[in-house]
Amino acid sequence: MNETTDANSQILLVAIIALYWAMLGSWSQLLSRWNEEKAKRETASARRDGSAEHTSSADTPQDALRKVDPDFDLAAFLSGAKRAYEAILRAFADSDIQTLQRLVGPEVLAAFEREIVKRRDRQEMLELTFISTDQAKVVDAFLGNGTAEIVVQYVSDVVSVTRSANNAVVAGDPRQIVEMIDTWTFACETQSKKRNWMLIATEGE
Repeated sequence: MNETTDANSQILLVAIIALYWAMLGSWSQLLSRWNEEKAKRETASARRDGSAEHTSSADTPQDALRKVDPDFDLAAFLSGAKRAYEAILRAFADSDIQTLQRLVGPEVLAAFEREIVKRRDRQEMLELTFISTDQAKVVDAFLGNGTAEIVVQYVSDVVSVTRSANNAVVAGDPRQIVEMIDTWTFACETQSKKRNWMLIATEGE
């Protein structure tokens, strides 16, 4: 694969991976309690054997999650998630592995790290500018095997440009605003008194 193709797939990854930096205000209290390993493996297993309770509307997930957390506040969750969406993508653009290690699950982190290494090997820089994040909404939720998942869809406008070591534009356009639609999945252990949400999966359109 040539460098231009790699750069283009890097931009695509930004769209796909396009949550979590230590959120501003009250959201940081949620992020400090994230689970390290189990969420994705346990939930995937629950889905395969049909043991997970599945819900699929913005209201129903909130009701389901309140069964395990009566204090769950969907509005507060989404407010923080919207800010965090931008922060984690900036960390990726800045090659800030240390920040990413605190905020995402192992599989998502590995994907970030692979692309960051490729970018460094090519001596390229990714410039990412958020114009707006117009939407952050819950589109699904899962409960099962001691874990809860929340699926959040984002719609945002960004300017994304990859530059070479001599500042030439390799991919993207500094004058073009691109709409990104991304779906992120967060998980936490329901048995823990301190809900510890972690980004475990990403998907983009």
